[in-house]
Amino acid sequence: MNKLFKLFSLMLTFVLILSMFSGCSQSNKNTSTNNSNSQNVSSQSKKTTIKFVVWDYSKAPEYKDIIDAFEKENPDITVEPVEIAAANYDQKLTVMLAGGDTSDVIAVKDMPSYSNYVSKNQIISLDDYIKNDNIDMKPYNGIENSLRIDGKIYGLPYRSDFWVLYYNKDIFDKAKVPYPSNDMTWDQFRELAKKLTSGSGNNQIWGAYIHTWKSAVMDWAVADKKGTLVDGNYEFLKPAYDVFLPMQNIDKSIMPLSVAKASNSSYTGVFETGKAAMLPMGTWFIGTLLTDKKAGNTNVNWSIVKAPHFPGGKAGMTFGNVTPVAINSASKNKDAAWKFVKFMGSEEAAKILARHGVMPAYRTDDVMNTYTNTEGFPSDGKDALVTESVQIEFPPDKDGAAIDQMLQEEHELIMIGQNSVDKGIAEMNKRFKEIRNQSK
Repeated sequence: MNKLFKLFSLMLTFVLILSMFSGCSQSNKNTSTNNSNSQNVSSQSKKTTIKFVVWDYSKAPEYKDIIDAFEKENPDITVEPVEIAAANYDQKLTVMLAGGDTSDVIAVKDMPSYSNYVSKNQIISLDDYIKNDNIDMKPYNGIENSLRIDGKIYGLPYRSDFWVLYYNKDIFDKAKVPYPSNDMTWDQFRELAKKLTSGSGNNQIWGAYIHTWKSAVMDWAVADKKGTLVDGNYEFLKPAYDVFLPMQNIDKSIMPLSVAKASNSSYTGVFETGKAAMLPMGTWFIGTLLTDKKAGNTNVNWSIVKAPHFPGGKAGMTFGNVTPVAINSASKNKDAAWKFVKFMGSEEAAKILARHGVMPAYRTDDVMNTYTNTEGFPSDGKDALVTESVQIEFPPDKDGAAIDQMLQEEHELIMIGQNSVDKGIAEMNKRFKEIRNQSK
């Protein structure tokens, strides 16, 4: 009996020891698991998310492709797009920044907005980043200099568009009129438009469509290197109005601005539905046409040539705009934001843009070959992309937003006939001085 008791005690002790070892093993396992989880959490916490504010993101597949390529090269950074509709992009972004929004990277739509953000210290200078990373600026072909304010650059260009002349081959063919050439004056453009205008009502075909923006008229005088829209003396604009007002009021070859405004016409709709034979417009429209034709939204048979010029000018004299990306001064992730900005302005991103028919700011022979070999690009349109000079549509200016609005208002009054050209220009000169005086 005593022996049985001792044996039982030994067995109980053995079971307890096994239990202790099992507990230790489970504890070590839990500790190991916890350490692993901790490492994963730590790894995840090191991943930075930056917000990228841009207009019409869902309508522009090139942005997603750029973000995907960037995240592949930078697995520690996630880019979260913040989409704003193009129609109210500037207004909403202005309100966001004024309210202290901390989004990191901002696509800047135009120069008046760019100037406004700089004057309010809402975007930062990129000069130190550019210098420290030894960024080669040569492929920008000097376009980056249009972004300098007081010698500093606050945005890196990723797009750089200029204006060309689009035309509908089928309308020309039906009218038995030769296609426009790459060296044409505005008077020749006017004569072509007269020949190509036909029909009425729903069957109206306009010889050309001139959009409602002031730039669609005013900036052809800028392209002629006679002045800029922030000079304050606007006499140099008269030759442009001398072309387009007679086309509207005498020839009836372009849609009146009042009709275009009242019907909320879009240049895309007018051209893609075959309602206009010619359309002066920026190169950004190439991407739209390629996308819409591929999607079956239009069957327009189109091509492009260089924009017309004034007598004494040269073929390829045009105007354009640069689209930069900037870093929000309130960003908490400026270094990560710079990596994305730098990528947006790189050759890799430029080729992605080119494949989508979007004109990149970074241009090399390889980039432009990619652009012109994109499916759907007209083979006879390549020469249109060779420019003599590209004047900036609206240079950076501290009063840019106010001047821009004033010029649009006065432009519309001239085009609807409420003011003569001389009176309208006099009003521009007067209001420019008032804007300058108010900002002192």
